[in-house]
Amino acid sequence: MSTKKKILITAGGTGSGWRISKTVKQYFPEEAELVITDTNPRELVAAATIADAFFQVQPVNDPSYAENMYSLIRREKIDAIIPLIPWEQALFAQDCAEFAALGVTSASPLMRTESLLNDKRNLYDFCRKNNIPTVPLYRPGKDGFEIEDDADYVLKKRDGFGAMGLRHIRGTDLKAQTEQIDWEETVLQPDLRGRGDLPGQIEEVTVEGYCDGKTVSTFVRQRLESKSGVCTKAAFPKLPGLQERVEHFTELCEFPPAFNIQFAKCDGEWLVMDVNLRIAAGGGLSEAAGFQLSRALIAYLLGYEVPKAWLTPDPSVKHVLRVYQEVVVR
Repeated sequence: MSTKKKILITAGGTGSGWRISKTVKQYFPEEAELVITDTNPRELVAAATIADAFFQVQPVNDPSYAENMYSLIRREKIDAIIPLIPWEQALFAQDCAEFAALGVTSASPLMRTESLLNDKRNLYDFCRKNNIPTVPLYRPGKDGFEIEDDADYVLKKRDGFGAMGLRHIRGTDLKAQTEQIDWEETVLQPDLRGRGDLPGQIEEVTVEGYCDGKTVSTFVRQRLESKSGVCTKAAFPKLPGLQERVEHFTELCEFPPAFNIQFAKCDGEWLVMDVNLRIAAGGGLSEAAGFQLSRALIAYLLGYEVPKAWLTPDPSVKHVLRVYQEVVVR
C-alpha cells in the first residue's frame, strides 16, 4: 500500500499548473502522487503528461462544480489541494464547513480573507481603514468624484484576476459609456502609466510571499514585459519598505502560505494595486531566481519543514526571461 500523499492541483492546464506539477515530480517523487483536474480533455493539458491521475471537470461557475469536486476528493482520497482559480478558493477553504469535513489540507485562504482581499472594492476599503497606501477607486457621481474629459482611467472587473476585463479609457469616452457599465461588478481607477519612472508605462512590482503562520518571506519581482497579463521579463530590485508593508498585511488578517501583492508606483510612492491569495502566474520567474515558492508550498501541505535556503534568492541573478516550452502528447 502506497504511503504517498495525494496532491490535487486544479486548473492544471494553466502555466502555473504545469510549473507546480513539475515541482511535485522533481522534488517530491517519493512523497507525493500528483492528481490534476482541468476543463480541457487530457490531450490538451500539458501537466496531464506527468500526472499520476487526470480528471476533466466542469467550469468553476457550473452549479454542480463544488459537489462534483468534493466527490472526487472523497473518491480519490486526496490529502492536499492547490486551487489555482480565485473563484473556487472559498470552496476549498479550511473554514468552509463542507470542505473541512473532508479532512484535506488546502492552499486556499480562509473564506473571510478571500472575501476581504479578492474583491477589489473590499480590498480598497480595507487598505483605507488600515492606512495602507493604495490605488484609488472612483465611483462616478459618488463621493464628489467627477470624470475629467482629458484624464485617462482603467476599468477592471471587481472580482477579476490577471488582465481579465481590464480596459483603458479616456474620460470623454467614459462619460459616454457610464450608463452602460455595471458599477456593481466594475471598478474604476486612474491610469498610472507614466506616473512612475517608466515613461508611458505603469511601473509595478509583485512581491511574492510565503507565510507559515510564524514568519513571512518575500521577494520582489519587477515586471518589465507581460503578455495577457502575465510577466514574461523580470528584474529583481531591492525596494526597502515593501517587506514591512507585506508583513503588516499578514498581521491584519490570516494569509494562505503562498500569495503575492502587487504594487504600482505613483508620484514617488508605492501603492497597493492587487492582492492575489495564490501563487502568481508569473511566479516561475522568481522561482528561477531562487525564491522556490512552489516547492515551499508543497512541503508545507505535506507537513515538512521548509529550509530557509529554498526562499533565499540567488543575488547574482539580475533578470529572468520566459520562453515557451513544447510538450508532446502521445
